[in-house]
Amino acid sequence: MKLKVFWSMFALSTALFVSQTALSAGNDVSDGHRYFVRYCAACHGRDGLGDGPVAASLSKPPANLRKLGDKYGMPLPAHRIAELIDGRDTIRAHGNRDMPVWGERLYELGQGDRGELGIGEVIGKIIAYLDTIQDRRTAMR
Repeated sequence: MKLKVFWSMFALSTALFVSQTALSAGNDVSDGHRYFVRYCAACHGRDGLGDGPVAASLSKPPANLRKLGDKYGMPLPAHRIAELIDGRDTIRAHGNRDMPVWGERLYELGQGDRGELGIGEVIGKIIAYLDTIQDRRTAMR
């Protein structure tokens, strides 16, 4: 009887952990979508296709973010994508970046109130969202 109770409690605790993890991931994606619309959609479009309202005025068209998986593989390599979004580590002597240096901009916009943790959290949530909009039919696996 004790073994049965143990396994019941184990199953319940595992289910709660998995549910909490899934709930957290869902929150990251929905928060990421909110941040994406706020910070990225003007250039990349609401659907990430590179067709935002500002896109026509740019000298280089914004990337179709639904195709990141084609270039970087799936799941998206979060560290690499974070470096691209953040932009503070890019060697600026080689010319201007086509995209804003979001690591700096997010500080200016108040996301840096919690330091690097706050900036990383915002960028991480945007990446969680980007992972969900990839064209899975063509993305490398």
